[in-house]
Amino acid sequence: RAWQQAIELQPDYLPAHSNLADTYARLNQIPRAVREYLHIARMLRDRGQHHTARDICAQALLLDAENVEANALMEVLKLEEDEAPVEEQQLPSPNGGVSPADLAQDRALEELAGIPFEDQPIAQVEAAELPPADRPKPTEPALSRHAVDTLITQAIDFQTRGLLDEAIECYRQAIVAGVDRPAVHFNLGLLYQQRLRFRQAIERLSVAVHHSAYTVGSHFALGECFKALGRHDEALEHFLQALKIVDLGTVQHSQADDLIQLYEALAHSYAAKGDRDTALEFTNSLIEFFSSKGWEDKARTARHRLDSLSDGGTRSLAEMLTVPNAEAIFAAMVMSQEYLKRGMEMAATDLCFQAIAKAPFYLPLHERLAEILAEQDHIEAAVAKYEMVAEAYMIRGEPQHTIGVYKRLLRLSPLDVVVRSRVIDLLHNSGAIDETLEQYLELADAYYQLMQLPKAVEKYNEALRLVPRAPEPRDWQVRVLRRLTELLLRTGDWPSASGALGALVELCPDDERARLNLIDVLYKAGRGSQADKQTEALTRAHSRAGDHEQVISLLTEAMRRQPQQMALRGRLARAYMDAGMRDEAVEQLDILGEMQLEAGLHWHAITTLKAIIALEPANLEAYKQLLRQIGG
Repeated sequence: RAWQQAIELQPDYLPAHSNLADTYARLNQIPRAVREYLHIARMLRDRGQHHTARDICAQALLLDAENVEANALMEVLKLEEDEAPVEEQQLPSPNGGVSPADLAQDRALEELAGIPFEDQPIAQVEAAELPPADRPKPTEPALSRHAVDTLITQAIDFQTRGLLDEAIECYRQAIVAGVDRPAVHFNLGLLYQQRLRFRQAIERLSVAVHHSAYTVGSHFALGECFKALGRHDEALEHFLQALKIVDLGTVQHSQADDLIQLYEALAHSYAAKGDRDTALEFTNSLIEFFSSKGWEDKARTARHRLDSLSDGGTRSLAEMLTVPNAEAIFAAMVMSQEYLKRGMEMAATDLCFQAIAKAPFYLPLHERLAEILAEQDHIEAAVAKYEMVAEAYMIRGEPQHTIGVYKRLLRLSPLDVVVRSRVIDLLHNSGAIDETLEQYLELADAYYQLMQLPKAVEKYNEALRLVPRAPEPRDWQVRVLRRLTELLLRTGDWPSASGALGALVELCPDDERARLNLIDVLYKAGRGSQADKQTEALTRAHSRAGDHEQVISLLTEAMRRQPQQMALRGRLARAYMDAGMRDEAVEQLDILGEMQLEAGLHWHAITTLKAIIALEPANLEAYKQLLRQIGG
């Protein structure tokens, strides 16, 4: 009771909370102890003491390992603490709250301080990243090497002592003398900015921005200059470029293209809206982020958090800066995920609605709500929510997120051909040909399951027209043709099937199954002569190799499909003869002779009987008598 009274008098007094929690634990009042430990952990988290907060949260989990709130908080702390230990130990941050421009200035001063010790011409541009053919030739400055060294040394001295005008004059003289170093342009640009000579600052920074060591710092400083001039669109463009480059440094190489598209879409979105107040608010958020202590660490932490919450899609750091109550929102995302894992859908739903009330335009929250609805088997509601989110992403000009949402929708409703068609259009427009073709196959299969066979054939043919643009067109053509031929064989469209199979066999001449299908279809289409040519092609290689067994096997399968084709039976009889299998050859020739007589092919039957007699079968006399009867 004493500790409770102490807390009432001083709610933020940690020792009182700690003693109260320990007391509850000793008294085996587990729920109260856990609740108190979690309260302590949150207080420590708010103070930036992530290590200690995790230890306290672990104590709560020792008492109740299944506690949802404790597990969710631990996940949040793990995400945040990975990049937070330096601050907790009260060590100086690696960038100490300085902006990208300040960091780049330190780099520039360090570079320029080493100039007197360099051997190459002082005016040479630092272009190590350029191909040798594109590197500028060394040039000698208008002043002597000693004079230029003196100018640079004086410029650094004046700049570090805050004598801006004197530093500006030294850097300006160095450039006039032929010194064309990005570090010089960058420092001069910053000095002009500090003297409020923004247009001259922009001119110098626009040179430095093209050199990787100064790109982020230059973009940030350019953003500040344009903002000071009231040119807010250009300011936002440069701040976004700075954030994009920082963000690209936090993602995997495979995510880079998607991330670049997100920033392009974001820039286009602000330009298209023409909403000056919103753009200015976002600009201020970017400035605040880059001016905050440990912004590089925050960027890495934010990336880890975003990737842990994403469902396969890439998200940008800019997204976090546009979310009100970002910390609370992302904590809610983590906790709702934990609730879902534990099958507590109602708790996850309530938490989602609370978060949406705080950030109604943050679409990942709506995606999470759709996911929860799906877990509750409210499929129609989940589909409707996903459609709403996809439409919102589309309006924002974010095709990759639109595609991601549609794909999740299709997992719930795989036969939704309208949505599948939208995904195809989006993927096609983004140049993702392989993914587009995959979706075409899924769409055709959906139409097949819906018994809309002509539409399925149509989609396969559309895919074939797209195949030449694929990275591996031959592989895709074979894959699509196989699916198409299977469908055409089921529909009985023999002319179309023969065309598709002919193309497949041309691509895959060793595909015996495809050639057998082609022979069958050609016979069904009344194109016997072409079927005979394909039969010859089917057995040619095996015949030349003396592989009689394989020849017989292939011809037997072809004849099983077309038992009335006399040409096939004749080939099978010849194959048996080549293999020395006299009785089997006689059997096939006997059947062939009967078929010829029934068809009125008198002279063909005589030839067949003579072939049987030449084999000297057991009932030779009977065949000779039959030959005499028919006039042979």
